[in-house]
This record gives sequence, C-alpha cells and structure tokens, in this order.
Amino acid sequence: MRYVISKITQTCRFFSTQVLLIGCLSFPVAADPADVRVLVDVSGSMKQADPNSVRGPATALLAALLPDNSLGGIWLFGSDVRELVPHGAVDARWTALGQPIEASIGSTDRFTHIESALRTGVEIQGAATAACHVILITDGIVDVQGGPEASRASRDRILKSVVPNALDRDCRIHTIALSDQADLPLLRQIALQTEGLFTLIEQPGDLIPVMLDALELALRSQQLPVVDNRIKVDPSITQLRLIRLGDNPTIAMQGPDGLIERSNATNRQAWYRGQGYETLLWQQPAPGVYTFTGAFGPNDRILIDSEIQLRLEESAPTIASDQTLGVAGRIVGPDGIMAATDREYRVAFGAQMDPFRVTGSELQTQLDSPEPGRAILTVQSFDSKVQRQVQRAFEVLLATPEMELANNTAQGVGSVGSPITSPENSATIENDAADERSNQSMEARVEAALPDELKQWPLWQIVAAILAAVAALALIVGLVLRPKDPSHRES
Repeated sequence: MRYVISKITQTCRFFSTQVLLIGCLSFPVAADPADVRVLVDVSGSMKQADPNSVRGPATALLAALLPDNSLGGIWLFGSDVRELVPHGAVDARWTALGQPIEASIGSTDRFTHIESALRTGVEIQGAATAACHVILITDGIVDVQGGPEASRASRDRILKSVVPNALDRDCRIHTIALSDQADLPLLRQIALQTEGLFTLIEQPGDLIPVMLDALELALRSQQLPVVDNRIKVDPSITQLRLIRLGDNPTIAMQGPDGLIERSNATNRQAWYRGQGYETLLWQQPAPGVYTFTGAFGPNDRILIDSEIQLRLEESAPTIASDQTLGVAGRIVGPDGIMAATDREYRVAFGAQMDPFRVTGSELQTQLDSPEPGRAILTVQSFDSKVQRQVQRAFEVLLATPEMELANNTAQGVGSVGSPITSPENSATIENDAADERSNQSMEARVEAALPDELKQWPLWQIVAAILAAVAALALIVGLVLRPKDPSHRES
C-alpha cells in the first residue's frame, strides 16, 4: 500500500508540474502588483549589529525603487511597533521619503517584539489581490516585556499562529539576520515555511544588496545583462532603474546622444543619492548601446520595465544542498511566446564563474547539489532583438532540515522538496532517496490534515474509505446524468 501511495503521489506531482509550466510560461499574464511590507528592528542591540546605520539608507533605497503600481508600508519595531510609512499605494509621496526614512531608523528600544511586528506586517486588510512579501530585518531573538517565560510563549505563538496566518494570506516572509546571535533556527523556519528568503548577513555592508534581492523576489524584476561593460536598451523598455553600490558610487555612461550623468539630468530622469548608493530612474530611455565609464560592480543592478520578459518558473528561495534545482524559462512578449532559434541562454549559480550556455527558444536545465551558502542564480538571454537577465537569490542550507525543532513547540522545519521540475525530466532527475523523503513529507501532511478520530486508523483503511467514497460519488453522478430511455420519452 505504501508503494501504491508513493506512485500516486509521484503521478500527481508530475501532472501538477506540467499544468504549472503551461500556465506560467505559455501565456503572458498580467501580474498582480507587489505588496512589500518592511519591518525594521530598532532595538538597542542594533548599535553593535549595524554600527554604520545601513538600515536607514537601505530602507530608503527600497522605498525609491518600488514601482507606482505596487503597494507598500514600513514599520519600526522594538518594544512596540510604530508605523513609519503608512501602508498603501506607492505614489508621488514616496519620492520625498528618502531622508525622513533614513533619519528615523535608530537603535533605541529595550525589547525586540518580533511577534507583534510580524502580526502587523501580515494582518493587513484590503490588499488581497497583491503578491504579499514581508521583509523582516533583525539582529536578535524574541525578547518581550515579562521575562523569559513571556518571550518563550511569544516565540511559540509565532510558529503556531503567525506563520500559519501568513500562509493563509499567501504572504512570503523574507528574514534577514544581521547577527549570528539572532535566533537563526526561528528565522530560518519562518522563511522555509512561507517560501521566503532567509539570509544571515556576514557584514553590515551586505544589507543593501540582500534587501535588493528580497525586493526582486517580490517584484519579479527583469534586468539587462552587462557584457563588456555595455548594455543594450531596446524600444520595448519603458523604464530603466540603475543602482550602483559602494563607498562613493557614481553613475556615468556614454550613449548614442552623449554622456549620461547626474549633471546632465533630463526631465525624464530622477536621480537619488544616499549612503552607499546612487540610483537613476529613467522613464522612456532612448534605445541604443550604452557603455559605462567605470567598471560595473557585482552588486550593481539594472532593472527594467518591459512587455518583453524572460519568464522563469519561480521556486522557493531557501533550499537544501542535497536537492536538484531545475531551471526553465522562455522569452514572452505581449502576443505570447517569442520563438528564436538563434537565442542563447547563459546560466550561472553561486561561485560558478563561467556560465554554461544553451541555444534554442526555450531553456530547460538543472543544477545538481548546489554548494551551501548564499548564492545568486543568474539567467541571461541573448537574441537579435532583445537581451534580458533575471537574478534570484537563494540560501542553500547544508542539508535538508528534516526536523529542526524549535524550542517550546512541536512544530519543526519540514523537508524542503525539489522547487522545480521540468515535465520532460521529472521522472529521471530525482533519485530514490529524494523520492522517499518527498513521499514521507506528503504522507506526513496527509496525516496532519486528518481529524483526530481518523489518525488512529491503519493507512489501508483510510485509503479504502477514500476510494469507496469516490466510487459512490461517481455512481451517484452517473445515475443523475444518465439520459432517460428514449422509449419512455415517446410514451
């Protein structure tokens, strides 16, 4: 019986993957606006974790990059939760918020009330149509007024109440730990269970690129690839957002109509400068080839808005090193899939310096046993008309965390399944051990969903009862829908 259940599970998984790939890649579907909710820790311990106060400029930059059709909100938390930017539609008021945001983020509070912060970020009404992403930035552990017992109870409620509530509301929670003294098992588990990104910052200067990674997950950002320090802007691009990071970053590039820099700003360009970054937001950029006057850095970004997109099948950003990561993608335009036999895809992951290349209209490949640690998946597409790039951040855990138990709770971190499987290869890319882990995870979920009075039944009785119910339902439907005898109608 266990073998039969295993095969049923694999078959369902195979067909559901096919449906997802067809639905996500075959037709250009207008995406819902993103809803990005940022929760910033301002407890006193942040003085050590963020001595240069990078949280301020990082949050201000994120606010500047949110597109006009999105939703957003920013809260500070410590002993309590305070609204910094009210949740709502991103509009012209956001462009004036950079300096106030940067100046308002300090390190003054005595406690770290992570539960209240997450509840505030998750439980927002009236935004059900947007893709919900909560970005939590903290350096500590759950520490609430009332002592250790109250803090343990609050931590327990996060896993038993807040996380399930986030799942019910389709909210992904991206957890960013600014210190290895933070409650890493808790932050990792929150991200795993909500399919969010978990990252431990090794040094404060890494916060801005990590927050940009989380923002790109929320916005499903499209980028332009940089080749030989040059980019190619095609006529379909309606906005270009260029971000340069560093101690004294400067944007300057030579284009068809001359030098593009801050001193030559036009009325279609908006320039922002903050601690550690400079940003150019360019509406309706002129098509052509642009060459940067300085070397383009590994953390610099060129985000674009265009109807022509490199559409990837998205996967959970926190995975395990014993998994296979599948990568599937196509170029999709306003009229559907854009075929091009001369198209070249380049794929790189993590420390892999030389990307491997695939030629054809579609991309189907896989990455086996990724190295543990933080890694960026980079997929580039080149053809005679357009160039596109997509980058997605991943946190690769050392091994599949079968049951990383959190203190004072019976919930553990479930197995991390293979995040993407192409239909053509789904029967061969998983080994027997991975099948067994996936089956165990599915059976555990089935058991958890059963009423208490059924959990004591043997598995074969449960399956038999389900099959009997299905057969009875089919019989009733057949009797109801069966046409009447023609002879009866004539009489």
